[in-house]
Amino acid sequence: MIKEYYNSISNYLMEVLNSDYIFLIILLTTSASIVYFIVITYIITQMDTRYFISKKVSANDSKKNHQLTLMRHAVNHTVFYMVKAAEIILGVILILCGLAMLVLPGQGIITLLIGLSLVPFPGKDKLERNLLGRKSVQSTLNWIRIKANKEPFVFD
Repeated sequence: MIKEYYNSISNYLMEVLNSDYIFLIILLTTSASIVYFIVITYIITQMDTRYFISKKVSANDSKKNHQLTLMRHAVNHTVFYMVKAAEIILGVILILCGLAMLVLPGQGIITLLIGLSLVPFPGKDKLERNLLGRKSVQSTLNWIRIKANKEPFVFD
């Protein structure tokens, strides 16, 4: 039954689409997957080893962060907001790609994790901790770093 269904779909696609068009789609999809893997690997290898350790913010640190924020606004707040907007847009795109990769080939959970780290929202830390609590995610992240001759991540 599955074989018949597959044959009917492939016959339909061959009738509707030109074989050159199907080859182009396969080529573009493969190229996008390779570029995506290279970019995600680069991002993971450039992150600090202690990036996923929860940060306790003291009152002194909070005051320094507030002063730094005020300085950013005074220097050039439009550039700051443009960079933040681009970061959030990239994060949303990565979240959507990660959700798609949960059912399609790819590193879905890792892509979700990187996208979530870029987008500010309530409960972000709890969701990141939940994803990072999985041994498969930790081992995959550290495997990529070890292959790049980087120290593995330190998790809580």
